[in-house]
Amino acid sequence: MLKVIATGKGGVGKTTTISTLATMFSREGEKVLVFDTDPSMNLAMTLGLPYLEVPTITGNKKEINHELDEMDEDAMEVGRSILENYSRLNSDGIRVVVMGAIPEEGNGCLCSAISIVKILLNYLESDECPERYGLVIVDSQAGPEILGRGLAKDFDFNMILTEPTPKSAEVSKQVAGLARNLGVENNLLVVNKSEYPEDVARMASLIGLPPEDAVRVRYDHSVIDADRNSQCLLDAYPGCDAVADIKIIKNRLQKAAERFQCASSQYI
Repeated sequence: MLKVIATGKGGVGKTTTISTLATMFSREGEKVLVFDTDPSMNLAMTLGLPYLEVPTITGNKKEINHELDEMDEDAMEVGRSILENYSRLNSDGIRVVVMGAIPEEGNGCLCSAISIVKILLNYLESDECPERYGLVIVDSQAGPEILGRGLAKDFDFNMILTEPTPKSAEVSKQVAGLARNLGVENNLLVVNKSEYPEDVARMASLIGLPPEDAVRVRYDHSVIDADRNSQCLLDAYPGCDAVADIKIIKNRLQKAAERFQCASSQYI
């Protein structure tokens, strides 16, 4: 199972990139699960799941914590319950789990909800999970905070999305440093909304990553048009520049997954 966390400042295009990647993988027969840990909860809507029809972890924290107590802290059983009761499938078969917004005033921390997300990740990799997922993508909340809470530990890839601006680079630099400290060895820098090819080398230098670990997604008005019309970018504009560039990201991830599998098989 390839585990990818998408990070970066707000507005850099995480939701569009993740939803398009997930749809590409799913339509090629891969079993895909996405976590939306951003309180704005745009990913589920972009994947065609109405906002009010998707249960959230924060909205059901009391019930989930009660299950945890009732199951004598059997984390695997809680993971199974979350997958069955607090997720939804979209029309492409992508399973979506939404963390959700902070449910009430004074409850300003999502740490316990993030702990529950970790439980589900562990369940997905366990022998007790009946479904074998090939790809898990986490859409993190904006900024580096999610990494500070340790959610990215043991992920295979930290996909850092950035705009080609110094302000965006500063957040991405923090994200890359935190990921390294957590042991995430593979960073993939996605320079989004790029109008110039030289943006890739410039942003990689600012963030402190080798240029070969960076890819460019060209600025494309098709993304705005698809969002305005509530359309799936892949369906509305399959031949657009942004889709072509996101396919390159998909190919990079697929090749990495193959390398991981080969490396793992050597120890079996």
